[in-house]
Amino acid sequence: MGSFIEGGSMSIDSRSPIARLTGASLRHPWRFVLGALALAIAGGYLSSKLEIRSSFEELLPSDVPSVREIKTLIRRVGGDGTVFVVVEALDGPGGLSAAQRLARKLAADYRALGPGVIRSVEADITPIASWYQDHWPLFLDLGELERGRDDLVHAIGEAKSKALFGLGLDEEDSKPISVEELRKTPLLDPSKPLPREQVAERFARYKDGFMVAPDGRSVLVVVRPAGTSLAVSQARELLDRMRQVADRHESELRDYHLRVGFAGSFPVFVAEYEAIINDVFSTFGLCVSIILLSLVLFYRDVRSTLALGASVLAAVAVTFGLTRLVIGYLNTQTAFLGAIVVGNGINYGLIYLARVSQLRQRAASLEVAVQEGAAVAARATLLAALGTSVSFGTLVVAANRGFRHFGFIGGIGMVLCWAFTFALVPALLALMERVRPLPPRAVRRVRHWDVPRLRRAFARPRLIVAVFAVLTVASVALFVHRLPHAMELNLDNLTNDIKGNDVLKRDQSLANDALGKSSSSVLALLPSREVADGYCDAIRERQKDPRWKELIEGCETVSSVLPRDQEKKLAVLRDIVARLSPRVLSRLPPEEARRARIVREQLASQGPVAADDAPPSLLDRFRERDGTVGRIAVVTARAGAHIELAPNLRAFAAGVRGVEVAGRKYDASGESVVFSDLLSNIEREGPLTTLVSFLCVCLLVVFFIRHLRGSLLVIGTLAVGVILMGGVASALRVKINFFNFVVYPITFGIAVDYGANVLARMRARRTILPALSEVGPAVVLCNWTSVVGYGSLLFSLNRALRSFGWYAMAGEVTTLLTALLLLPALLLSFPNAMGGQGPRMRPGRDDSAGHRSSPRKPGQGEAMASASGQGDGRSNAS
Repeated sequence: MGSFIEGGSMSIDSRSPIARLTGASLRHPWRFVLGALALAIAGGYLSSKLEIRSSFEELLPSDVPSVREIKTLIRRVGGDGTVFVVVEALDGPGGLSAAQRLARKLAADYRALGPGVIRSVEADITPIASWYQDHWPLFLDLGELERGRDDLVHAIGEAKSKALFGLGLDEEDSKPISVEELRKTPLLDPSKPLPREQVAERFARYKDGFMVAPDGRSVLVVVRPAGTSLAVSQARELLDRMRQVADRHESELRDYHLRVGFAGSFPVFVAEYEAIINDVFSTFGLCVSIILLSLVLFYRDVRSTLALGASVLAAVAVTFGLTRLVIGYLNTQTAFLGAIVVGNGINYGLIYLARVSQLRQRAASLEVAVQEGAAVAARATLLAALGTSVSFGTLVVAANRGFRHFGFIGGIGMVLCWAFTFALVPALLALMERVRPLPPRAVRRVRHWDVPRLRRAFARPRLIVAVFAVLTVASVALFVHRLPHAMELNLDNLTNDIKGNDVLKRDQSLANDALGKSSSSVLALLPSREVADGYCDAIRERQKDPRWKELIEGCETVSSVLPRDQEKKLAVLRDIVARLSPRVLSRLPPEEARRARIVREQLASQGPVAADDAPPSLLDRFRERDGTVGRIAVVTARAGAHIELAPNLRAFAAGVRGVEVAGRKYDASGESVVFSDLLSNIEREGPLTTLVSFLCVCLLVVFFIRHLRGSLLVIGTLAVGVILMGGVASALRVKINFFNFVVYPITFGIAVDYGANVLARMRARRTILPALSEVGPAVVLCNWTSVVGYGSLLFSLNRALRSFGWYAMAGEVTTLLTALLLLPALLLSFPNAMGGQGPRMRPGRDDSAGHRSSPRKPGQGEAMASASGQGDGRSNAS
């Protein structure tokens, strides 16, 4: 038989696990405090080693093709990131020449860092322009050259000739060649610009061979590092080295009033990372400060606030310490979970301490108050903790790594907050009591709501039910109406803002303007140069398809630098040169003859070209880490493709995937393709995860409440609250994205707490409005701390996280309203819906007051809500 501790208010089974834990904490407070401190220090140390990875591929399963390709890309090439070096003449366009000279020197310095650091550098485009101008015939398609040769044969009267060399005109045939026939050959048509001139026009926008911004004072140097911008340590180290290189030219910068700035994916990544780190700590600090201040105002007791705050913070430290051991890093979704865990994990202690404060105000000793408070609150808050953990835990089954990590950290965080609350709070309160004993009645009473006002508010409960019914139907209709457009399709709304770094923003804008073309590209890694060329051939065929015509700019391989089929092309060129003999030229009209002589001279100057002949900056784009050149294909999106819009993004990703070459299919990969996969993954796994979470929460409610009608009441009001959340979000046009989708499963686990609190308190008191007056303030405070946790996300630099904050806060408000308004209104309208043992529930009179009852069965026991009110009849008797 178990012993019972009589505390003047209720009997407590001293053999229960929670009673033994509380008793041990009260008897040995220093052991618990030092143990928790050791765990917190260890967790904090491990947490400090956590790295935040902000790339999209960190959110997808590692076996997704696009992620595998990205990993292969990093291994073989080193990534496709860039650093834009902007050299600006502070005195205006007059200093442009000095900026160009410095840009040329910086380009040479960066190349000197070696291929292990820098893949390629582009600054002075003059050698590149000269390369294509000098060798333009070799870059013509072989078929195009052969057609030009055939047209020439026809024009000079030799259409039947099949030989390729050594054939000229009959010496006696002096009939002029037809101008009309001759002009059918584009190379010999004087009305069209020469190919060399066409190449020059392509490079005409460069001033003196440099990429210059429209302001006429800023020169761009494009650096492609060999490392990856996905590792912040590597990115920082590279940028530091590049800044040191620029600092060597300090005297030139000073004398000519020049400035060197850095932009591109590497600097933006580092800036975003530092902003995220700052956001994580600032939002966490803001969240904790507001919550602790709210506790002081609610309890009007600094001791309770300090004890609960220390317990929850220790739990958070251990949570992220375990994250370091199990996962090893954070992503942009999980980095802000600290504020969410605090905002929701503190709720268990709120219920616990509300009961303790109530009993202390009634002259109970600290030991009795803590023991009874734990006995009353532990079981009910365990339901809340498990419900929240289950809602987080359902995310673990998802293939999406962002979901899984979010679920793991949130799930263990909730359980640890519960455990630390009931293990550490009694010890801290006991130590404070030893230092400065507090007279029991000195504890201020927790506020309750005025019952007469509640009676007036609920005078027409069926009207309240009807209003919620109308709002629910309207929310469903609005959500369904906007469901086709519910997903966020503009990916710019999911990116990071670079806060407080106006110089980087300006340099990024200058670099984009100077570049003058789309920098959005993806890479395909192929087994050979021949396959790479075949891949690009297939992409060019796809460009003719209306689906991709306006999206794909082009596809390049090393053959865009070192032409393929050189021997065949040179043979055709020699044939054309032979056919444009002096006798043929003499038969041409003067204008056509002059044009033909220029073309003949340029064709005759061609010879084989090799890698050593080409500008290094052209080849470096296609060079792998081991020095191999030619197995990379680069597909570039059109400048006006708007691939930040999801439909265009998906179409572009589809256009570069599944490309068949010699019976095998190959994919390109890059950030665009990864993002496309991420959107598809969310659409596939989001609804399933939400459904699993809802079913698990329903099972937990039924298991703990153990009464069908009561369980349906809690689940029904929860469902109405979530539906209203969707309606509010639709009305405010807050769209679903790859991050805020988790708000649905999480809301199920967190918000079920509110309805369960209210219902359990009413069952314990056998009343409705008096019980609501007691439980309401604590439920509102629990809701408020959750809102604060979510609200801290509104200060995040990530737009997706901000939308998560808005979505979650809307859910907190709607589920709170259904718990405090709809649930009581349903019970008042349909009293028999409560069921259970004991007298019928009454709207206003407290049947439990003034008598003592025997311990109840678990399904009828005090809920976590009871801790905020007067307690059951046993506590009233005291």
